[in-house]
Amino acid sequence: MALSAESSPALRELRAAVEAAKPEEALRAGRPAVGYFCSYIPVELLLAAGLCPVRLRGLTQEDSSSGDAYLSHLTCSLVRHVAAAVLDGAYNFLAGQISVNTCDHVRRGYDVLAAKSDLAYHGYISVPHSLRSSLFPWYLEELTRLKASLEDHFQVRISEEALNQAIAQMNRVRERVQKLDVLRRGPAPRLSGAEVFTALMAGRVLSAERFVELADVLIAEAENLEPIAGIRGRVVLIGGELDDPRFLRTIESQGAQVVGDLLCFGSRGLGQMVETGQDPLASLARAYLYQIPCARMMNEFPQRWQALLDLYQASQADGIIFTRIKFCQIWANEVHNLRHRFETHPLPMLVLEREYGTVSTGQVKTRVQAFLEKLEARRND
Repeated sequence: MALSAESSPALRELRAAVEAAKPEEALRAGRPAVGYFCSYIPVELLLAAGLCPVRLRGLTQEDSSSGDAYLSHLTCSLVRHVAAAVLDGAYNFLAGQISVNTCDHVRRGYDVLAAKSDLAYHGYISVPHSLRSSLFPWYLEELTRLKASLEDHFQVRISEEALNQAIAQMNRVRERVQKLDVLRRGPAPRLSGAEVFTALMAGRVLSAERFVELADVLIAEAENLEPIAGIRGRVVLIGGELDDPRFLRTIESQGAQVVGDLLCFGSRGLGQMVETGQDPLASLARAYLYQIPCARMMNEFPQRWQALLDLYQASQADGIIFTRIKFCQIWANEVHNLRHRFETHPLPMLVLEREYGTVSTGQVKTRVQAFLEKLEARRND
């Protein structure tokens, strides 16, 4: 029997955390919450400052009209929804936000939040668009500047000891993420991709300690389940911003099994294990800058391609589903790169372009069904 919110209190709490998008536990404890816009912002900096990091999303919004008043209709709908959520008060529990030069859309979103919102703190870092070693000092300096800004605004001191403790805390989260990933892979998965993604999303809202507790319960429950049956095709999910487990449930409702992902809200965004030591800020800078690179990183497609191949083989996938939000140029370019590489290394891929918040439509279901039929025919050839 598959897990459900009715049969698993742990899954129910994880799902509730994703839907609420509000760190109730931290707020009750009096910890200020700070929203952040990108996986290149080390959450350990916020934890070491006694703050609660919250990944900014826009799913509380039925529309983006408040954001549309200040942002072009060619701005991606994620940024417009986040701006609307902040301006309409859905994030009135936040003490501030931190943005990154992820892309021109996010950069413009920061301008709107800084100028038009009531948030008390606005942090910003500029991340290099290349992984050349000569640019590492730039990123480290940006983190040093962000650290000083947090200390000044929130009147705290971020010590090396606190940073090391925060790193160890997040490494325990990453260990659970690796275990959850295994449980959705291979010929006999115990968890659906949507269930694992729900847990990963909850990790952006819950405290690290609570996430570890719930993940351990979920892992123990899953290990006693029968393997998921009736899988028509095993797929890896890649592409741009996706933060809604319901989209995965729509895909899997047609007989797919999402066996892995390279999403910044998913496994890729939690990054690699981080070393503790005498210079924890430098350790954070190395781990976050040299994670599996986002498509914003120039000339790094070969590394992303290798990461995709490694995941494809390790998860025994049959195909790839690539999803991107309309008007997202950096991920549109990635589709081009992949199709060019498929000329010599063909892999089956379905591209789903969507607006932010799109979950279950007849078109998505029909295209997934057709793709799964293609995978089934390919296996039978």
